[in-house]
This record gives sequence, C-alpha cells and structure tokens, in this order.
Amino acid sequence: MIVILVGVTLVAAASTLGDYIWFEYGVRHQVLVGILHGAVLLASVGGVIGAAAGRTAAGIPVGAAAGIGGALVYYAIVAAMGRSANTTAMIVAWAAVWLILAMLDGRVLRAPARRSWAEVFMRGIAAAALGGVAFYLMMDTLWGRPPAEGRNYLLQFGAWLVAWTPGILAIAAGRTRRP
Repeated sequence: MIVILVGVTLVAAASTLGDYIWFEYGVRHQVLVGILHGAVLLASVGGVIGAAAGRTAAGIPVGAAAGIGGALVYYAIVAAMGRSANTTAMIVAWAAVWLILAMLDGRVLRAPARRSWAEVFMRGIAAAALGGVAFYLMMDTLWGRPPAEGRNYLLQFGAWLVAWTPGILAIAAGRTRRP
C-alpha cells in the first residue's frame, strides 16, 4: 500500500507539473499536444500500477497506452459532436482510461496470474466511478478560473491527489507483489 500511496503522490506531482506547463507557458490545446500530454501523464499512473505488481517498467507503457486511448476517445467525440460536447467527451474519455488501465493491469501486468474479465471490468468501473466523482469535486480547483493573485500550485497538487487516488486504489489495491 505504501508503494501505491507514494506513487499517487508522484502522479499528483506530474499532473501539477503538466498544469504548470499548460497554464504558465500558454500551451495551446491541440490534438497532438493533448495526446502527448495524456501519454506522459498516464505513463506515471501506469508506473504506479505496475509498481504495485512489482513491474514498474512494464506499467509505464500500459499507462501511456491508456492515456493515448483516452485522448483519442475524447478527440473523436469532440470531432463528431463539436466543442459543445466537451463535458461528455471528458466523462467518456475518463471512463475509457480507467477501463483500459484495468484491462491491461488485470490481463497483462498480472500475467500469468491474470484477473478474471469480471474482476477487470468491476475494478475498471469502480475506478471510473470513484475517480470520476473525485475528479468532478476537484474540477473547479484544477481547471476553473484562477484567483486574481494567480494559481496556487500547492492547492492544485492537493486536488490532483484527491482526483487520482480513488481510481488508482480501485485498480492496484489488494494485489500481491510479484517476486
């Protein structure tokens, strides 16, 4: 459990650094940038999930794949339905990320002692739902209008801790580390 909690802290730090770069350097929201951001950010999540299984290096590309998958889902929905579907696209992409992570964790990272498909989907749905609620509760802090004095990146870090923890725990907790 310590590995997961330390890992969530590193994921929150990576998320905060990503926010800093987006906000302070005025990065324009473009498809390629969003996909790269998703890949890098979710690689850190995959590293945590992999570390919980004693397979950190294998978890990094698993997370990157989930990040790319989630970004592609988001951009496909926005392309099909327009920018007015931004919230819908975000929710569906968030769920897709957790389902992809749960599937790759349960069927790839845990091999040869794979999780059943029922457990994979149960954990993925739990991660999407619990993580979705946490993310929703933190959304104004994370992406809302900043106060006049500027963004508080320590507060941003705390909000990312809250947003990432439930999903990562739903997928990674309760596992036995590999030797």
